[in-house]
Amino acid sequence: MSRRSLYIPLLLLLTACVIPSARSEQRGSRCDSIPEGAKRLIEAYPTHIVGYEDNMIIFADGERLVYDDGKQRSTVEMHIEQDVEDIFYQEYDTRCFPPAYGYDPGRYRSAALFDKIYGRNQEEVIANLVKVAWCPSFGCDSLLFSRQAGAAEALKRVSDEFELRPELREWVVDAQTFCYRNIAGTNRRSPHSYGFAIDISVAKSHYWRWAYPYADEYQRIAYFNNISLEVVEIFEKHGFIWGGRWYHFDTMHFEYRPEINPPKSVVQKAVSRWECPSAISEMVSSGIFDGVCR
Repeated sequence: MSRRSLYIPLLLLLTACVIPSARSEQRGSRCDSIPEGAKRLIEAYPTHIVGYEDNMIIFADGERLVYDDGKQRSTVEMHIEQDVEDIFYQEYDTRCFPPAYGYDPGRYRSAALFDKIYGRNQEEVIANLVKVAWCPSFGCDSLLFSRQAGAAEALKRVSDEFELRPELREWVVDAQTFCYRNIAGTNRRSPHSYGFAIDISVAKSHYWRWAYPYADEYQRIAYFNNISLEVVEIFEKHGFIWGGRWYHFDTMHFEYRPEINPPKSVVQKAVSRWECPSAISEMVSSGIFDGVCR
């Protein structure tokens, strides 16, 4: 066999090996090009967010939302206008306590994202609310919470843990959730408006706007907190973040935010013990579930 006859099969073999490798590398590059924040959203809200492509978050119904609009905003501007990327401006770190100046992870929310997941208006939000049995052995009333994205299931798991800790009862008996309104002093919808936030032990809590009514976002303020960190740890274990980890403290406040604080619980099972009211809108309008929301 001639030398040329040997070269041709060898060349074909090398080509066959190189081409799949190049294609695999290209596929890997596409995967690696997904921003970390987008990956977290897909993991946190798998029934709502199914992918990312060309700087767009892709929802299960095919709707798309811009991830990064390319604008550089100050922290104050992010409270007024935001894109999805702004959610991840700061890492939520449970080791950061008390919070340093300007450390407010989770206060930067994407209204467009939460509108899509929890409801664009009061009617849509209310349609997604269910009643969660909140620490019934402590004599607490049921609370309204969104069934979207596993929020209500997470709150029920928190309740189950508290019921095993009767020494923490004083911190959870005064709890409030859904209230459709704006954050005090702003035109932004409160997370309570979406049904994924809860306030506890209001009388024992501290809120920076109450403590410093004339302060702005840039002013240096002293930090206050009386909430037990054992209570905080239980909430955080199930995907909630705590307003007491913010420099602009809101120590009564917890919100379900699995995209920045993934649940630590080992088993994530659907909870079927709902008390579903037949007319939640009537209950809300009657004032039975009017929370103190900011």
